[in-house]
Amino acid sequence: MPSLSSSAGPGRQAPVHYAPLRTVDISAAACEQNRVLLTDEQLRAFPQASAAYRLLRSKLQQGVKRNGWFSIGVSSPTPDDGKTTTILNVALSIAREKQRTVCVLDLDMRNPSIFRYFGLPDTRSIADYLQGDATAEDVIVQTSVPNLVVAGTANPVESASEMLAGPRFEQLLEYIRDRWPDGIVLLDLPPVNVTDEALVVAPRVDAMLLVVSEGKTQRSDLARALDVLSDFRVAGVIINRSSDFHVAKYDNYTM
Repeated sequence: MPSLSSSAGPGRQAPVHYAPLRTVDISAAACEQNRVLLTDEQLRAFPQASAAYRLLRSKLQQGVKRNGWFSIGVSSPTPDDGKTTTILNVALSIAREKQRTVCVLDLDMRNPSIFRYFGLPDTRSIADYLQGDATAEDVIVQTSVPNLVVAGTANPVESASEMLAGPRFEQLLEYIRDRWPDGIVLLDLPPVNVTDEALVVAPRVDAMLLVVSEGKTQRSDLARALDVLSDFRVAGVIINRSSDFHVAKYDNYTM
C-alpha cells in the first residue's frame, strides 16, 4: 500500500509513494488472434480500423476533457457485440499518445476475456481485491505498453455483482485516481440485457458507453439497453464491426 513521506514541511501534505507494479508482456500473437491492434505491422495492415479507433479515441478524450470525466463504463446490449475488442483497441490508441495513463478493468467477471485477448500470464484476480484479500498493487499490472495498466481475472467469478456493490470497488477507483490524477479508467462490463453488473456500476462512474454490432445487434435489444440505463449518463453508442475487421464508428448522444 502507499506510504507517506515524512519530508513534508508544516502545513504541507506529504507526497505519496506508491509501490511499483508488476510488469507483464502483452502477446502479439494473442492480439493478432483476437483482432487487437498492438503492433505497427497490424496498424499498417488495417488502416481503416486504425483510423476508426483513433477517431473514437479523440471523441472520447474530448468528452473527458469537456466534462471532467475519469471513469467510463463500457457495455453492450447482448453478448458478442465486440465491446472487449473495442475497449482494448481504444485503450492502446490512448496509450500510444503518451499523454495519460489508461487503466482497463475487466469487470465482466462471469465471462472474463481481457487477459486472454492480451495473452497475459496468470495474475492476481481483481476479485481478490474486491473481497478484501489483496491490495491494489497486487491486482493492477503494468503492461509492456507504456501508459497502459490493467486489472482483471483469468477465471470466471461467481457473485460478481455482490462484489461490485461493496465499498472496495469505489476504493479501487479512488486509488487509481490518486495514483494517476490525469488518467482515465475504462471498465469492461457485462451486457446490460444479460445481468445486473452494469446497473450496479453505472451510478458510480462518470459515464457509460454502449457497443453494438452492425448486422447483429437487434434494434429492440439496443432500445431495451438504453431504457435500462436511462437514469444514467450514456455518453454514446459505438457501432462496431465491418465485413473484414472490427471497425468502430461513434454516434454521439450526450457528450
